[in-house]
Amino acid sequence: MRFALFAIGTILLVATPASPDEPQPPAAQRRVDVHLFGGDLTPGAPLASWYHSIGITDVWLYPLRGAFPQDQHPDSQQTAEQLGRDGTLNNYRTNAVRYWWFERPVPDYFYATTKRADAPQANLWDSSRDTDQLWADVCRRIREIYPTARRAGFTGFVFDNESYYSYQGDESGRNKPWVWGGHDSQYGTSGNYYRRGLQVGQAIHDVWPDAKVIMVYAHGYPGERWWYQGVKDGGTQLLLGPEHTYGAGPGDFGTAYYQVWWNGQRTKQTCDWKQTQFPFITSNRQILAGLFPIDFGSRKPNYRARDFREQLLSAATEDTAPIGVWLWPQGPFTPQSWLSVQYADGDTAETYLQALRQFSSAFADPKAR
Repeated sequence: MRFALFAIGTILLVATPASPDEPQPPAAQRRVDVHLFGGDLTPGAPLASWYHSIGITDVWLYPLRGAFPQDQHPDSQQTAEQLGRDGTLNNYRTNAVRYWWFERPVPDYFYATTKRADAPQANLWDSSRDTDQLWADVCRRIREIYPTARRAGFTGFVFDNESYYSYQGDESGRNKPWVWGGHDSQYGTSGNYYRRGLQVGQAIHDVWPDAKVIMVYAHGYPGERWWYQGVKDGGTQLLLGPEHTYGAGPGDFGTAYYQVWWNGQRTKQTCDWKQTQFPFITSNRQILAGLFPIDFGSRKPNYRARDFREQLLSAATEDTAPIGVWLWPQGPFTPQSWLSVQYADGDTAETYLQALRQFSSAFADPKAR
């Protein structure tokens, strides 16, 4: 999905602690980490305290000046040093919000921008000398840049793997090859999807052993599957951040794609299915479920607050351990944006926020962590 923006202004919406009358999770430890796609990058991160007050535990910060070619604001990408000087990262730490280094989109933009008119058969997954150099340059930048992220206190990395540029309507890629299709000979551990992923994973491991890497959106294409496994086998702690967990509810409200459980399955069931697409993922502890309760761009909910609560309940209680979640806002994620939404009858900003606070690990008993 497209990127989220945020705006800064006077904080209007005050999140209050959950009242004793609100239903509580069955046990204190049955709460989930809540990641936000995006985050406040303005000096001092004034929204950090508000994030914490509504239950956000982690933010994915972008645009940052990273190792891969990126589509997002190349002239204004920030560095770890800048964010440190501005007090942005310190305010996240002060408010107990973890921050992640986010690069997007990887590697679709890389694939699209390295296509050559004079060599139409050349692509990111071949074994040519030119392509070897492209990947060597990425790995060099990883070794130069990522140590600064580690020193600055970033929790790990997030890579956006959705195809925004190369996909042209043919998933197989037989007619029009794209980043995840049309290169069938490169599947498997002997192919270049895996080999290039392994290069990247090893480069990350060299400067940050066992670094955490979240792969968004984890659609399940074969090329994508082998790229991920390579990054993992290179020495990283790899997690999936699927989009197929977005939807909820009985289908009486909102946009069709988001108003029903994905194929009729709840959050936990959909994460189980993701393990079958990526068999090197052996536990839902390695998965963060994407949720999309409100489209803050259109100011409309995609499903009701009770359905949002059901998503969180499933993530918190239906597996052997809680499943983390991430929120896709599709627009400004601010106190003002919550108040501007055209909620369904019986719902308000507060009913959604009650569900979030009820299940967020931000409010867990420290003794239960």
